[in-house]
Order: sequence, then C-alpha cells, then structure tokens
Amino acid sequence: MTLPCVPPTQLVLEIPAAIQEESWQQSQLCSTPQGCWTAYLNQMCLKTLLPWLQEEIPEAAIWLNGGAIASGWDVVNGSAITIATQRLVLIPDKSLEADELRVPQEWIDTPRWAGDYYLAVQVNPEGDWLRVWGYTTHEQLKTQGHYDADDRTYCLNATQLVDDLNALWVVRQLNPNEPTRAAIAPLVAVPDVQAENLLQRLGNAAIREPRLALPSDLWGALLEREDWLPQLVRLRQGESPAEQPAVANVNLLPINLSQWFQQVFDETWQAIEMLVNPDSPLAFNVRKAQAPTETLIRRVKQVRVQTQTVDQRLLLVLTLGEETDGRIGVQVQLYPVDGDRLPVTLRLAMLSATRTVVQSVQAREQDEYIQLKRFKCAPRTRFELQIVLSEFCFREEFVS
Repeated sequence: MTLPCVPPTQLVLEIPAAIQEESWQQSQLCSTPQGCWTAYLNQMCLKTLLPWLQEEIPEAAIWLNGGAIASGWDVVNGSAITIATQRLVLIPDKSLEADELRVPQEWIDTPRWAGDYYLAVQVNPEGDWLRVWGYTTHEQLKTQGHYDADDRTYCLNATQLVDDLNALWVVRQLNPNEPTRAAIAPLVAVPDVQAENLLQRLGNAAIREPRLALPSDLWGALLEREDWLPQLVRLRQGESPAEQPAVANVNLLPINLSQWFQQVFDETWQAIEMLVNPDSPLAFNVRKAQAPTETLIRRVKQVRVQTQTVDQRLLLVLTLGEETDGRIGVQVQLYPVDGDRLPVTLRLAMLSATRTVVQSVQAREQDEYIQLKRFKCAPRTRFELQIVLSEFCFREEFVS
C-alpha cells in the first residue's frame, strides 16, 4: 500500500477491517476513554505489524502474553515484539503531524520493559492504515532524547530518527552485536504489603493517570512485578479481588503452532520440566503418551482454576506432530497438578474459528486426566481451546 506524500522508504500497511472491528470491541473494556483509545491504536498496530514481521522473521513473537500486554494499554502506551534476544518497542500515535517520537518512561527506565529498538508508528485516525515513519535505539533515546517531566516521556525530533526500516534489518545482519541499550539504574523492590496498598489505591478509576500518581522509580519498581499491572487494571475496570481469578483472558494474538517446530515458543508455554519435577508421577504420565519412534513437540501451560468451591492448578498439555501431507497433528490433554483427580464436571473443549464447538470432553468422578481426540490442522487454521468449570472459563486461540 502506498500513500501520497509518504517517502518510499517508509513502511505503509493496510489495517484489515476485521482487525479494526475486533480491536475496537476489545478496547471498550478499558476504564477510561483515553485508555480505550490507546488500546484501540495498540491492538491495531500489533495485530498488523507482527504478522508482517513474521513473514520475514518467523521467530518474531509478542513480548509477554497477550492478556498481560493488552491490560497495560489501559495505563501505558506501547507494545513490544521479541526477535531472538532483542526487543522492538512499537509506539503508535494517531497524530497526522509526525514531528517527534514520544516514548513513555516505562519503556526506557524499567529494566524488564526496556527495548533495543523503538518504532514510531502513525495510525490513521480512521484506522484503515498505518505507517512506520522512523526508528531509533534505547541508547539514543536515553542519551539524546529530551525527558519531559510533565508526562514522563522521552522525546526525539523526527530528524533524529532513521526513516528507512530496511536499515534496521541491515544493521542487525551486519552488526548483530551493535550496542543498542544505555545503562539503566536498578529499581528497589517494593515489599508485598506496600505493593498491595498501592494496588488498592490506584485501582480507583477516578485516578485518571495512575502512572503519574506515584514517583517514577516507585511506579517502575511495581511494573517489575509481572503480576501487578494486570491486577491493577482489573481493579480499575470494576472487578473486586474475589472476582479477578474467575476468568482467564485469552491471549491478544493466537499462539503460532508452526513456530514450535522452529523452537520458537510463547513464554507462557514451557517444557514440562520447567513446571513439574521431572521425576514426579505427573511428569512420567505426560511423557509416556509419546511413542519412542515419534518425533513430537510437547509444550505445557499451567492454568489455575478458581471457583467458589475449587482452587486447583491444572496442566494443559499440547503435543504436536508433523503429518506427511503438511498438516499438523494436535493432541490436547489436561492433568491435575496438585491432586490425583480432576474437578468433576470440568470441561475441555476445542472450538473452530467461528466459535463452534468441534469436540469436548467432561471430567468424571474418578478421572486422573482428560483429553480431546487427536485432530489435524491444515496450515493457517485457527482454533480455540477452552477449560470451563462453573463460572470459570479459560480460553486460548491458536493458529497452525
């Protein structure tokens, strides 16, 4: 896609109508009008740019899981994509005047959030196209950028940015060890009691910009805690602490299963040895399902089921195999972690891209595990897995 008056070196992409609509619907959960608009821009930006990147760089993946990064848009602009050991931070803006890049301090001075490269992305206010009009590095933003204490952003003039995104790929290939990050001062950890008190205080949606309501070092230290930001956002959206664990949010983007065969995994899906003692009966039961002659990819995810009567950790297991016709064979199993039985009436289901239930299975009184019938997916097939018990529902979307 090309636009008049846009240099040919700048990347311009059309935003599909389906992404526009889906992004708008999901953004309406935010606690403030500004949060809704920020989420809308970021979802369109990430959902359009990530697939484009993956066509050339298959290992490109969203940083954090989708639910965690999506919740952050209620209070902080920006998202990130990982490529091997490096991180690209996307900063979208609807302004028609691309004269400066403004990056929230969280993406610069919080060690867990800091990136290597920062992309300035203009999103058309109508939502039908975006363009990447420049990029820079963490080092340049930190050392040459102007820090605006009023809104806690680092700013660079457009003339200081490289406007040709192809130059970034050339630099990464010719000089992969190029220093991209400036030194960041470590942040002092916040005690649990203090973090809980701050969570309750900032959970009041009447505080319009919680990121500016605390000293920057204290706010950054809280963001170093992986669980803190999603909890804050749920409180601001009106959920009580008792309600928060009831529903596990689906990831913002589907888990790309074809990448698993290239050893590229979403960080929420791990080897079983990372979650379970390899000598335990549970680890043995999961491993024994694999025939000695088969070459399979197996990944697991821990899901905590919490209802009024149940609080139990489960292990969702996906085992993939490559079929001779190019399809991917998928086996889905669900095991209890803490006990020897699954909760009665717990349901595991597989849904199609149109949210139609294709197959499901329900746990009975003596079930030690349940599984779906093995199925095969053609390339780029989308499906969803659900775990449902009473008011609890976990959902995750996949693409083969």
